[in-house]
Amino acid sequence: MATIYLPVYARLNLSSAQRAAGISQELYNLTYPKQLHEPGRTTTTLLPTITHPTTAQVALVADSELTIEVHPARDLHALVALFPQLTQEERDSFVYYIATSSEVSFALLMPSDAEQLTEAEASAAGWFGEGV
Repeated sequence: MATIYLPVYARLNLSSAQRAAGISQELYNLTYPKQLHEPGRTTTTLLPTITHPTTAQVALVADSELTIEVHPARDLHALVALFPQLTQEERDSFVYYIATSSEVSFALLMPSDAEQLTEAEASAAGWFGEGV
């Protein structure tokens, strides 16, 4: 188990923070689809985030060995839409993998262009501020 930091870039007229929140919510919705959420549900995200103290870029924080259970009623449209950089082949593979699995490895969900930082790399890049 290793913690990884995944910087999220602004795309689709969404800021880094908005897109990171959307990705985390849609990953949660794989396990517990939005249409099943009861009114007043407070847990709606799967991954925590961290904000870079000087650039305001947001990164998702995950376990490199995270496995996500996939609910049979999941809807992949919103999650896939948050990754416009995927080629059609990557998009098809991504959808097929999730659609045919009862659980998926988070590591296999990351797009090929995803930047992954170890804790040491994130620290060196200033993600934790000074003195950490």
